[in-house]
Amino acid sequence: MRVERKGWRKDVPYHETDYYISSVSLSAVDFANLIRGYWGIENRLHWVKDVVFYEDKLPIAHHQAAINWSIIRTIVINVARRNGYESIITAQRMLEHDVERIFFLLE
Repeated sequence: MRVERKGWRKDVPYHETDYYISSVSLSAVDFANLIRGYWGIENRLHWVKDVVFYEDKLPIAHHQAAINWSIIRTIVINVARRNGYESIITAQRMLEHDVERIFFLLE
């Protein structure tokens, strides 16, 4: 299947075409929902972990340590979102020097 995306980002027009292969037989609407769901996870979790927390650039040598830190980052993202922070960068700026507020969010 072919998916075309058109729009504007920072006043610059864009046009993207992506291709997907699937053995599942679904309607166009159901495929669109699956694709949106995938990109929702990618944008709200993986992008945040990579861009905000620099997960892919951290020099963690031991595999289990990388897994543990990834879990901690996911918990931080979930706690921030559960407490009304849509932007993890905003949450990070508001909470990074306020330990009491962090404990309050965990209650």
